[in-house]
Amino acid sequence: MKLSKKLLKALVEQVNMEFASGYLYRSMSHDMKNLALNGYAKWLDKQYEEEREHALKLIAYIEDRDGTVDFLPIEGVKKHYDNPLDVAKDSLAHEEAVSASIRSLVKLAREEGDLETEIFLQWYVTEQIEEEVNARDNITGFEKAQEGAALLYMFDNHLGNR
Repeated sequence: MKLSKKLLKALVEQVNMEFASGYLYRSMSHDMKNLALNGYAKWLDKQYEEEREHALKLIAYIEDRDGTVDFLPIEGVKKHYDNPLDVAKDSLAHEEAVSASIRSLVKLAREEGDLETEIFLQWYVTEQIEEEVNARDNITGFEKAQEGAALLYMFDNHLGNR
């Protein structure tokens, strides 16, 4: 069964969002390296890799459903960070936007009666729960780390062990 044009378009837009997410995380990692927060930079690099994998998984699904992926432009990242707490807060906001996008895809698949896509997207729904939990945990960790340089060093080291 082929994807409907509407669902295909929405899935392609999600591919773009996943690649853009990776681009964002790679940029954040660069900024954290510049602050000598190498543990957080490593954590963000892993996020970059995960987002890339999410996009590739979507692409493979679209191809399996006989669809064609039009690779959309990825907008550049316009913000640099000099504070890891700001990165963590923006990461959470971004993951919440991705979660909303995934929920919209699930609703669309349900409306169209595309059970296969709805089932496929369940993995993304579950993954987004983990992504938001991780982002909230990072906010908490960096808030606590504001109490002293040693705490920041310890939390950064903890993140590097991911």
